[in-house]
Amino acid sequence: MKEYRKLSRTDHIRVANYYYNHGLTQEQIAITMDLSRQRINRVLSKCLKDGIVKINVEGMDETNINLENSIEKKYNLKTVRVSNTSLNDDIYTAIGRLAAEYLATIIKNGDIIGFSRGRSISALVDCMPSIQFDDLTITQLMGGRNNQHSNVNVDDIVHRFAKQTNAKSALLFAPVIVNSPAVKKAIMKEPFFLETYNIIKSCTIAVVGIGDASYEPDISSISDEQIVYKKQKFPVGEICTHYYCENGEPVKTSLDEKIIAVGRDDFLKIPTRIGVAGSILKLPAIIGAIKGGYINTLITDQKTAEALA
Repeated sequence: MKEYRKLSRTDHIRVANYYYNHGLTQEQIAITMDLSRQRINRVLSKCLKDGIVKINVEGMDETNINLENSIEKKYNLKTVRVSNTSLNDDIYTAIGRLAAEYLATIIKNGDIIGFSRGRSISALVDCMPSIQFDDLTITQLMGGRNNQHSNVNVDDIVHRFAKQTNAKSALLFAPVIVNSPAVKKAIMKEPFFLETYNIIKSCTIAVVGIGDASYEPDISSISDEQIVYKKQKFPVGEICTHYYCENGEPVKTSLDEKIIAVGRDDFLKIPTRIGVAGSILKLPAIIGAIKGGYINTLITDQKTAEALA
């Protein structure tokens, strides 16, 4: 009947002292105090609940962990990482470095990683530590652009990341936008395209930038025609050339039948979808990406994170 004897507050303090200050195991404390190990476990839980024990994690004030956790909970995201931008960093370098650090912790042999384009993604590659994998594949989630700076183009991003990680690369060898739907259909029937697209559909991780389309779609700069939005819905953001409005709903455009990129449904089947983006100007685009399920992991800067929270 010793299990049911009443314990005083002093007894609780004694258990906590044994456990936290002297490093005794729960089993050792149970023997010392003539109680069961299960009772000791319950006492330790009550010590935390009653404030007898207060746990302080050193360095929390120097991190964004609480901010990250609040955003994860609010938006039901798998992971959020928030960077601190130093005076010597621009926003792309800061979030690119943090994204590289995070990606280095989750990659494993057998992964297939798909990339989109952009300055943040390029900065990620620049900051990626040299890690040698035996079985890693890198691919592009969209076609390339001839008139874009090479270091932010998806082809170059894939090439540089593969070199940094000893990975195999799978390229589309196609532009992001072609002249007509007929050209797109022809390309999609080619064996080289089908082979790479099958790899894209097997991606385990997607790493994408988030484009701000609230003022003028980026893709319009590579076409002579203006994008016509169907059903009068206007976009706030774009991921892999897929446009969406503020609540995350897809926005159809007149260029959809000319775009070479991962299909929206195939993209949403990728288990880990990491959005790397920052700045208050992109806030609607980031929120739309979250609401639309385009990303389930977010790497961003502190000011944007505070606005999200």
